[in-house]
Amino acid sequence: MAPSRCGMRVRISLAVIGIIVGLAVLGVFGVKFKNWSAAIWGAISGVFAAVTLYVHIQYIRDIWKTFFYKLKYLMYTGCFVQLAGVCGFIVYLTLGIVQKIVFTEFYGENYYLTCVWCFMTWKWGFALFYYSRSYRRLYEDTYLISNQEE
Repeated sequence: MAPSRCGMRVRISLAVIGIIVGLAVLGVFGVKFKNWSAAIWGAISGVFAAVTLYVHIQYIRDIWKTFFYKLKYLMYTGCFVQLAGVCGFIVYLTLGIVQKIVFTEFYGENYYLTCVWCFMTWKWGFALFYYSRSYRRLYEDTYLISNQEE
């Protein structure tokens, strides 16, 4: 089923917010707090929010109607990003526990903050996978129905 107009506005708004926050995290945690691992994961999160925004915009422009098979590669990319986010989350959580990092310390490497941005990266990987898959299914169904009518 095709998303409503309001639903598309919400999806696009959330992706734009994800891009802005990802870039802000790069500046704040990288420059101000010198927590480069959280800054890089925040930037990666923003990049995949931008890719998700691209998927939504291409859907609105009906580009996927012609090239819906390309959504498969975006689905694979989303799966890979989810895997990277989960692995990063587990690694940084383990490092934080083993090294007894304090939750409230923001300056320097704080692995718990990095865990948050690994989770956000996982979230955008999941969103990329989910929306690419749903748009692909929508166009596959439409394409198959139109071919059967001929």
